[in-house]
Amino acid sequence: MTSITSTSESGLKALLKRNPLISMYALMFLLAWPPLILDGLASYELIPKPPQILSIATGWTPAIAAIVVTAILAGRAGVKDLFRRFLIWRVGVGWYIFGIFLLAAVILGGIGLHVLFGGAMPAIPIAGASVGVVLFAFAVTMILGALINTEEIAWRGFALPRLQARHGALAASLLIAVPEALFHLPNFWNMDNSFYQNVGMFWFTAFTFAIVFIYTYLFNKTNGSLLIVTLLHASQNTWANLLSDNTLRPFQFTVALMWMMAFALIFLTKGQLGYNNNSLVE
Repeated sequence: MTSITSTSESGLKALLKRNPLISMYALMFLLAWPPLILDGLASYELIPKPPQILSIATGWTPAIAAIVVTAILAGRAGVKDLFRRFLIWRVGVGWYIFGIFLLAAVILGGIGLHVLFGGAMPAIPIAGASVGVVLFAFAVTMILGALINTEEIAWRGFALPRLQARHGALAASLLIAVPEALFHLPNFWNMDNSFYQNVGMFWFTAFTFAIVFIYTYLFNKTNGSLLIVTLLHASQNTWANLLSDNTLRPFQFTVALMWMMAFALIFLTKGQLGYNNNSLVE
C-alpha cells in the first residue's frame, strides 16, 4: 500500500512539475467558474440566488489554486516564499502613488475625453459627496478588495515569474492576459452585473490585455512586490465603483488611454517592462 501511494504521489507531483501553470489555471477555473455560472443562472431566475458567501469565496479561488499547486511542488517553504512577496514594501513612495491612483487618473481621463468629443457627462457615483465620505468609501472598498480578491497571487505571484524566466516579460504578459480574461467569462452572462453587460466582452478583453503590461512593469520595478500589484488591483475595482457609471463610451476612452500607456511602456523599455532576469527569483 505504501509503495502504491508513493508512486501515485510521485506521479501527481511529476505531472504538476511538467505543467505547473496549466495545473494552477485548471484548478482555479474549476473552483471559480461553478459559483459564477450559478450566479448567471440565478440572474435569469432559472435557479434560486446562491448564498453570498459563494461570491466571496470565488475571489479566494486564485489564491487557493496557487497555494495548492505551490505546496505540492515546493512544500511549505514554497508557499512561504510565495507570500513573502507581500513583505516587499520598501519600494519608494512613488510606486504606492502609482498603484493607488493610476486608475483614478485613467478613468477620469476617459470621462474627460468622452465629454470633450461630444458625450454627455456621465453620472459619477461620488459626485457631491463630502471628502470624508469619499475617503471612507475609498478605504473600505480598497481593504475589502484586497482581502476578497486574490487574483494577484495567481497572476503575478505564481504565473509571471515562471513565464518571464522562460519567455520574457512581453510574451509572459500576453500569456497571462488570455486566462485572466477567460477567468471572468461567466460574468458576461450574468444579467445582474451591469458593468459586464454594458462594456461587453470585446472592450473588457481589450482593457485586460492593455493593463496586463502595466501590472508586469509595476511588479518588475518593485522587485516582485505582491503588495503593490495587489494595491493596483484593489484600486482598479475601487475607482471603477467610485468614479464610473459603467457606461460604454467613457470606458472605451479609458481603454484607449490604457493602450497608449501600454505601448509607451513597451517602447520605452524595449519590451523588457522592467524585467531583470537576475533581480527576480522564481
